[in-house]
Amino acid sequence: MKIRDIFDKPIDRKIEEVIKVTQIEESTVHEEITEYVVTDTIKDYFIDVLNAFSEAPSSPHEGIGIWVSGFFGSGKSSFAKILGYILEGKKILNKDARDIFKKQANDKKISDFLDFIKVKIPTKSIIFDVSMDRGVRSDRITEIMYKVLLRELDYAEDLDLAKLEQNLEEEKKLDDFIKLYEKEYSKSWSKGRKRASALNEASRILHLIDSKTYNEPDSWVKSLGIKDEFGNIKGRADITPNQFAELCFYLMERRKNNTCLVFIVDEVGQFVSRSVDKMLELQAIVQALGVESKNRVKSKKAIAPIWLIVTSQEKLNEVVGALDDKRIELARLKDRFPIEIDLAPADIAEVTSKRILTKKAKLVPVLGKLYEDNQDRLNLCTGLEHTSRKSETHKDDFINLYPYLPYHIELCIDIMSGIRLLPGAKRQIGGSNRTIIKQAQQMLINPRVKLANENVGVLVTFDKVYDLIKDNLSSEKQRDILSIEKRFTDASLVIKVAKAICLLEFVKDLPRTPKNIAAVLYLKIGADSCLTEIENAVKKLEKSQFIKLSDYGYKLLTTQEKDWDIKRNDLSPKPVDRNMIRKMVLEEVFGDSKITHINYIR
Repeated sequence: MKIRDIFDKPIDRKIEEVIKVTQIEESTVHEEITEYVVTDTIKDYFIDVLNAFSEAPSSPHEGIGIWVSGFFGSGKSSFAKILGYILEGKKILNKDARDIFKKQANDKKISDFLDFIKVKIPTKSIIFDVSMDRGVRSDRITEIMYKVLLRELDYAEDLDLAKLEQNLEEEKKLDDFIKLYEKEYSKSWSKGRKRASALNEASRILHLIDSKTYNEPDSWVKSLGIKDEFGNIKGRADITPNQFAELCFYLMERRKNNTCLVFIVDEVGQFVSRSVDKMLELQAIVQALGVESKNRVKSKKAIAPIWLIVTSQEKLNEVVGALDDKRIELARLKDRFPIEIDLAPADIAEVTSKRILTKKAKLVPVLGKLYEDNQDRLNLCTGLEHTSRKSETHKDDFINLYPYLPYHIELCIDIMSGIRLLPGAKRQIGGSNRTIIKQAQQMLINPRVKLANENVGVLVTFDKVYDLIKDNLSSEKQRDILSIEKRFTDASLVIKVAKAICLLEFVKDLPRTPKNIAAVLYLKIGADSCLTEIENAVKKLEKSQFIKLSDYGYKLLTTQEKDWDIKRNDLSPKPVDRNMIRKMVLEEVFGDSKITHINYIR
């Protein structure tokens, strides 16, 4: 029986590689929610957020921030996006997102909270990726969030035009302005306000409407007063965190009255990373929103606070710790972000199991017997040494994750995370294997490995993982492996060992000993250990100066290390040099001593 025959779902079905919060196409979003795996841990996270959201109107406070963290591909964007959809109850293929998710979560608490929110707290969710909405002229997060708010509420994104619209709206003149504009310029205002000439055109319309106030066609635009280096008026409107907080409530009252506002901002951690100024601004925003929210809800001027939900690859304390600036107070930020959600690797293993590796019910006993017949040998041959990592495989885990072993998933996560931390690494690693879920699928169907075509019993090995993700590695690493392949054309195990060492270098707490290398290259259940063959392959690589033993086990030699070893080996001292070295050592040991005599008492 082939591996491809044991899975419950088609292994070659389309799976979105990365969930994009900005993807709003309804069939895609519907698939994202119905494919979403709600683990027990994730279920608890949703309950925590929905509970806090439900209680906030009756017990207002300033802690309106939620920090969602997890490595790239952990599902943090999915979590945040789905949260935004179910809080608002957005329509997806004529269905309420809440109803779709309730069926997926299958949890009474979640259902009750969502029903309560639907009736008591009408919500508007604004979901965006901060890296995609940053401007050319400004990357201030306050301005980015304000522009997104303006866009969502159908105001101009230009701050000066938006201010003009708000003033005209307050004076009940906005409709007249729009009608005259469309008459004069034969185009809709919603399109016209995006043009480069929008400020001048708006100024002319204001002159036509009120020539006493604006006695010239360019009176209004000149009043803005600030010109760029080319002499063009560029506007003077600005926004501070406190003004932004006030405007959020003010504009929502105009366009979405009695509606709670939720900002869901993806990749904030990456955006503010290592920038004290950006982190200070984020701190100011969440503080301003918290204070304004508490005051308005307490005085019954708003039905609920404004929430700020952000995602990050790092936990809040890790982001703050990397800044090393006394102005950023972690304790204060934790008060503003009282709910911290960290999507752990254990959840990824379960999600991978349920989305990709779920087995046909009738074949579960077959895999169970395969495990029972080989349990002791499997754990002996795949056990890891000198590490706190758990490497023992239990029956249920074996069935759920086969052809992976449980610790394979954790190692793959660490490897991909390590690759992303390399100097010059892209924000989003290229290729089709950026997430562990996608990688598991590609392990089965990718032409480089085609593990699905193997007989049941064959396991994932880390030379195959290398073949799958090698395009994400540095060119130097790829050249090293290529050199080894050319040198050992008739020794495939040597090449496999080199590939495994290359990947395990990204795992910090697992020494690259022959035993551990053999464990991740164990090919088939029931087979004998390949430790002896691995030890021989290691010796060949070491002798050929492709690897060397370090404090953390074997590692590939860098170009600099290779050059140094060659240079050092070329240094062969002559007999006279040897004698001189011996003389220097002896003189250092037995030369003049500061001790002139010793009193010996018997």
